[in-house]
Amino acid sequence: MSNGSNGERTATHGDVDAEEIGQAADALFVAMRRARSAGAEHVGGLSLAQVSLLEPLASETDIPVGRLASSADVSVPTATRMLQQLEAKGIVARRRSPADERRVLVSLTDDGADRLAALRSRLRERQTRAYEAFTPAERVLLVTLLRRLTELVAHSDTDAGAGSA
Repeated sequence: MSNGSNGERTATHGDVDAEEIGQAADALFVAMRRARSAGAEHVGGLSLAQVSLLEPLASETDIPVGRLASSADVSVPTATRMLQQLEAKGIVARRRSPADERRVLVSLTDDGADRLAALRSRLRERQTRAYEAFTPAERVLLVTLLRRLTELVAHSDTDAGAGSA
């Protein structure tokens, strides 16, 4: 192993251990979260949590609060408070379901859809600029490995539970 310019160990030949992979993944996650959060605040005045809550509304309307909460990995009361704030800003509209008055359906307003689209566009532009640092072959490998890592991480809990039964 040799030292990189930022003082971190980097592999010159051979393999890296799980700790190094974990540190690199954590650093990537933090950097992506910061970039996404900064983009959200500058473009639409939205927090990262609000963007996560709104993402499903970019492709679908009249989504129940519970489903939005689940998608954003927050509790229903938390989602409700966030949606009240977003409604006050004119970003979402909430209404009772005609089929079940206990259910609240949420849609983006025109302004909310514009803000979310602008944010998504800005994020894609930034990602595109970052990806241009890679060769075409590296980009193919990067996408392949990221998809594989996502699948492994997503299934790690279920695999661990199956092995202990």
